[in-house]
Formats: sequence, structure tokens, C-alpha cells
Amino acid sequence: MKQRSAWTVHYTSRDVARPAAVRPWLADLPEDLTPWLDEVGLPDGLPFLLSPRYEYDVVLNSYFHRVNLIGAPWNSNANRARALAGFLNFLHGARGGKSWRQAAEGDHLAFHQWRRRDPAGPRVAGGTWSQEVSHVNQFFEWAVRQNQIGAVPIPHRSRRPAPLGTLQAVRAEGTVPATYAHDEGGERIEWLPPASYRLWRDVGLRGYGPDGLPSGRFKGRWSARNARTPNRRRPGTGPSG
Repeated sequence: MKQRSAWTVHYTSRDVARPAAVRPWLADLPEDLTPWLDEVGLPDGLPFLLSPRYEYDVVLNSYFHRVNLIGAPWNSNANRARALAGFLNFLHGARGGKSWRQAAEGDHLAFHQWRRRDPAGPRVAGGTWSQEVSHVNQFFEWAVRQNQIGAVPIPHRSRRPAPLGTLQAVRAEGTVPATYAHDEGGERIEWLPPASYRLWRDVGLRGYGPDGLPSGRFKGRWSARNARTPNRRRPGTGPSG
């Protein structure tokens, strides 16, 4: 059998025709896979991964059989599968053919270096990287809970405390991947453009001061305009007198 060079993502489908000539190692498969898909409750479009040797890892792919993923949007599951395949391909091609069970923190850090910083790598944007890390981290945390591996191969840190007075300040405590893009210089707050970040840092933003506390000086987005414009009522809409 010719060996492929990469893990690949595929999707379940009830419309796949059985080939006229069946390979010997597929002879034991049922004529129609639809009853099996129906029995286990797998919808069309659910992703699964095949190894470079055409192997179907039952444990790995059972990750996508969880109720919350079976009911998730197709594009979300596709992103999860592609992110996981990307890390597995790095393990296979650049880390001596390691399996996901053998992955260690050093492998993740090397993947981070290649994916984000190496001039010969893809140099993906911070938001893309953080989403990929989140997907891969969720898989490995699941594998730990299933007693398939002993530890998540991604270094973690404690969550950064959010500014007081914000909704994020009441979020649950815990840890997050230490390689999230906002840990790198110039990317700590990626959802704000530089000018807005400097404004928040110096004088506060939209009702909050630079210390993160609500500011009583904030009167609303249009307060300055409203102070210059007298109230006008349409005829017949105001109180009579």
C-alpha cells in the first residue's frame, strides 16, 4: 500500500457509493454503512481523521462522537478537525513520527515556533493560532479525562485577572494555554486597534477608567451632542398646556 504523507480530514456521508472492486482488507465491511451510522447516531458531515497509513484511530475519532460536537455547526467541527490534523502532521513529519499519545510540551513549543515565528513557516496570525491551540487543547484535555494519556502536552498558565468592574472579572478561575497569542509582544489585546488600546491605557474607555473601574464621568456615547441640541418634540407628542 502506498503511504500518504499526512493525516487527512474526512466527513461521514450516507451517499458514498460502494466501489465495484473492493479491496481485500475492506471485504468485511457491510454493504451499506447507513444503518450503522443511524444506530450510533452519527450525522452526515461529522469529521473523522485518517492517518498517513490510512488507519482509523477509534479512540481519537470518538472525540467527535460526543453529544455537544454531534450537534455543533459543521464549520466549527471542521475547524476542530483541521487544527488537530495540523498538529498531528507536525508530530508525524517533524517530530520523528510521534503519535498523539506520545506528544510532549516540547513538541507543542516546537510547533508554535514553526507555525508563528519561523521565517520558513506559515507565520499565521495570532487569532488563527489561538483558535487552533484552543481546539487542540480541548482534544487533549478530553483524552486526559478518558485516561488515554497522562497529561496535556501544552503548557498552561493561570488566567490573567480581568479589570475590576467588567463582566470578565467574574469568570471562573482556571488555566489557559500559555502560548495563546496575547502572551506575545504587541498582541496582548488583539481585539483593540493600537489607537483604542492607547486610549484605554491612558484615559479609560466607554465608561471605565484606566484602572478598570466604572467611571461616573461617562454619560453615554451621545452625551456631548445631546448637550448642544435642544429637545424637540413632534407636534401632538408632548404634554398639552
